[in-house]
Amino acid sequence: MDLKQDNSIFFSKHPLLWQLAYWSLAFMLLLFVFSNNQFDISVRIVVVFSLTLMSFGVTYFINRYLVPHFLFKGKIWKFAYFTTFIVAISVWLNALSIILIIWYSASRYPHSALPNKNDLVLLLWGSNLIIMLAAIVHFVKESYTRLIEKNSITQQKAETELMLKEAKLKILQGQLHPHFLFNMLNNLYGLWMENSKATPDVILKFSDLLHYMLYECDKEYVPLRSEMQFIQNYIDLEQIRHDDRLKLDLNLPNTIDNDVSIAPLLLFSFVENAFKHGANRSVGNCSISISLKIEESIIYFEVENSFTQDVSNSNAGIGLKNVEERLNLLYSNRHSLKVSTENSIYKVLLQIEVN
Repeated sequence: MDLKQDNSIFFSKHPLLWQLAYWSLAFMLLLFVFSNNQFDISVRIVVVFSLTLMSFGVTYFINRYLVPHFLFKGKIWKFAYFTTFIVAISVWLNALSIILIIWYSASRYPHSALPNKNDLVLLLWGSNLIIMLAAIVHFVKESYTRLIEKNSITQQKAETELMLKEAKLKILQGQLHPHFLFNMLNNLYGLWMENSKATPDVILKFSDLLHYMLYECDKEYVPLRSEMQFIQNYIDLEQIRHDDRLKLDLNLPNTIDNDVSIAPLLLFSFVENAFKHGANRSVGNCSISISLKIEESIIYFEVENSFTQDVSNSNAGIGLKNVEERLNLLYSNRHSLKVSTENSIYKVLLQIEVN
């Protein structure tokens, strides 16, 4: 840290010393620059001290009252009016005090050299310039301080909102795991009740799915390729359960760029919902169609599933409510979600603009 920085920190921590230094300099300027050195030094010192003291009072009133109550609140005309009024009063009081000082000096020291009219006008102008300079310096300093405080508050607010957003995302993402486990355990229980030979294979695939959820889904974004592989594993598991009853139409890209990412389990929620409310609740044959394509950084995802008339997908449960909230948090103004039901077909159209 250099000497300039040390001085800046020192004066910022000791404002009274800064005030003392400024007004000492102002006194010296009035004494040696704005006053005629041909009249007696004793008279000059008394006159300049009187002007300096009055200038300090006027400056203090402007900086401590008029600036914060009027100028910083946008009341510029009131600030200008009161400032002009206070300065005019100070000029009158200064002139009166100088007249009294000169009268006293003339009566007490008749042979002393006294200031003339031009000297007094120059001193009054000098004191007003000092007041103006002090007010400008204070205004700039306070404006900078308020700007720093405003930026700090804005930054703290943004950080707090980000922390709340991340916390909410963690809660929403945490809800997916028990929701998924609940559905899959129901499926395993159904297979076990049916004494299905596919139960061991289902358990193995279920283990792979859990591995992905536990060790990959703790991130805010995952590669889209990994997410689609997880969906494919889940579909393979469901196909084991439904055999030929399920008519499945998959239209997925063969390759996906590594740099395309997406929030984990976001697309999966729609797929799981299609099986849960479509294939799992249908008595006879059922159909599910899933397609995904990427065009110019936009993911187009479409899921359709049939359902019986007495079983509606209007109440999608925790899964779809969860994914809608996550979409609003992660892809605000960068996604479009349309859900429709027509002719016993539940259809989801999702568009996401990814980075």
